[in-house]
Amino acid sequence: MDIRTLFLAQTCLLAVTAAMLWAARSAADRHNGLRTWTVAITFQSVAYLVLAYAAPVAPLLAAIVGNFTGAASVALVFVAIRQFAGRPYGRRWPAAMVLVVTLVAAFTNSRVAGAAIFNGFVYGAIELLNAHSLWRAAPAAARDGRAAGRVQRIVAVSYVAMGVVLPLRALALLAAGTSFEHMDLPPAWNQAVYLFAFVYVVVTKLGFVLMCKMRAEAEVRQQALTDDLTSLPNRRALDEAMAQALADAARGDAGFAIVMVDVDRFKAINDTFGHHAGDAVLREFAGRLRDAVRTQDLPFRHGGEEFCVLLPGVDITGAQLLAERLRKRVARPATDTMHALTASFGVAVWRPGDDADALLGRADRALYGAKAAGRDRVELG
Repeated sequence: MDIRTLFLAQTCLLAVTAAMLWAARSAADRHNGLRTWTVAITFQSVAYLVLAYAAPVAPLLAAIVGNFTGAASVALVFVAIRQFAGRPYGRRWPAAMVLVVTLVAAFTNSRVAGAAIFNGFVYGAIELLNAHSLWRAAPAAARDGRAAGRVQRIVAVSYVAMGVVLPLRALALLAAGTSFEHMDLPPAWNQAVYLFAFVYVVVTKLGFVLMCKMRAEAEVRQQALTDDLTSLPNRRALDEAMAQALADAARGDAGFAIVMVDVDRFKAINDTFGHHAGDAVLREFAGRLRDAVRTQDLPFRHGGEEFCVLLPGVDITGAQLLAERLRKRVARPATDTMHALTASFGVAVWRPGDDADALLGRADRALYGAKAAGRDRVELG
């Protein structure tokens, strides 16, 4: 396969990808870098088309336009990756890079290898910066799922590879001389470089789209597991956490306890001050509960004014002590505009053979025992 055919294949791939991304664009693309990425791909497809097919007809114009759009594409990819990784980026030096690359292309005119040498060192450095940004952000991506972290590292490695190949190619061209016409460089390895570039385009372009897709899926999943009012994990999240804790306990990894929590006299708050005030109380209570638990503890909103806390690695004594601490820390005295805020607690510790219903049932019965015994207290189940 000759280099012009590879260039045409890359151009078609980039143009079709850009068209599909423009058709599927949404407001969210502004925040994850995908909108900037789409513009970058569009510029890159124009650059490839100009450099491949306009150079024989108008070499100077092709050199200027092709290198300007190519440099703009590289700068925009850099910005898109920084946006995705949540890292700051300046605008001046990418703009300066685009200007310098364009000027170098204009001065080298038809001696295209001269521009390729200069661009190889400049673009190679930017590729390594891109790899660094993605690699640093990979652990955060892995929290969205192992696949997300793997994809991000693969894309980062691809940038490292291109960051090495481009300067090496520039050195080889420098050793060979700079008088060759574009697309007709004689070294046999030049075709291998363009073949690698084609694979690189596929991996990095598809990889970035996959990264954005996986992040969006993780955000949707997080929203599905979060209570809208209190921002605590919801009942569905509790079910998943319980299933995992039960599986760990059955393997003998560690026991755990469940604490059911109910805000005392919440109906009176709603009846006296209205549901808007009641919602504010629930948000405040959720914040107090979140601040009171240990780092490893998992608080949830179970429903209504009822909450739940999963306490890993505790026995009955430890669970009771932690529940008492929570009871004291979530309490708030009465104010001029609001009743005192207290809660009742029911505690149940995992026993061999327990399933989720059995464990939650004991905690729930203990909670009702605390209510019956006068509220603002801890009962064991």
